[in-house]
Amino acid sequence: MQLCNDTITLYNRRFDPEQDCDVYERTIIRGVHWFNSDATTVDSTGLKAANKVTIRIPVDADFGGKAYLPPKQYAAADDPAAAFTLAAGDLMVLGVGAEGLRPAAIHDTYSEAATVLQVTDNRRAPQAQHWKVVGA
Repeated sequence: MQLCNDTITLYNRRFDPEQDCDVYERTIIRGVHWFNSDATTVDSTGLKAANKVTIRIPVDADFGGKAYLPPKQYAAADDPAAAFTLAAGDLMVLGVGAEGLRPAAIHDTYSEAATVLQVTDNRRAPQAQHWKVVGA
């Protein structure tokens, strides 16, 4: 894919029964495309606007040696640090993000941060196989 020269940090959310809370596993992904746009709508309460982020992650991006697992397999993995997934509720940051941050701290620390809302798996495409991630 063209213009895939960005680096992102993915924070995968998973429940840790030992800590009895959600924890976030960090994965740095190099060779992606991050695009910001504004989304607006008008309803009965007036005009609403939000920042929309579209990220395209080619299958040949650099995942730091980690393997992709579908969300349910990732949740059940014995070693989640060896893998990553793409699921609604995960967090993404443009650039290399710090390790061990809580979700609120991620949005407070980074101006280019998004919560994943939707993931489209385009790996079956004959060319330019990738995942499309939409967030806000």
